[in-house]
Amino acid sequence: IMFVATINRTLKALGLAIIGAEYVLRWLPRGTHQFGKLVRPDELEKALAGAGLTIIDRTGVAYHPLADRWQRSKDMDVNYMVLAEKAPV
Repeated sequence: IMFVATINRTLKALGLAIIGAEYVLRWLPRGTHQFGKLVRPDELEKALAGAGLTIIDRTGVAYHPLADRWQRSKDMDVNYMVLAEKAPV
């Protein structure tokens, strides 16, 4: 089983995860994320399939600042997670 949690390569992610979290809110050091190194879900899933893995589940993850909690979401535009498995031999 492989679990991947990462940031999507979208303008929305650039604004929220990089500019917002690193430069505006300063939750992370500047330069923590490099936009060009972010991975879109289709790219990740293609790479996993190429390694012989089958996608079990995928979901977006959204932060709700007023509740100070993360929650699963249908929106994969910023943060997302993918769960995959390799078939038994």
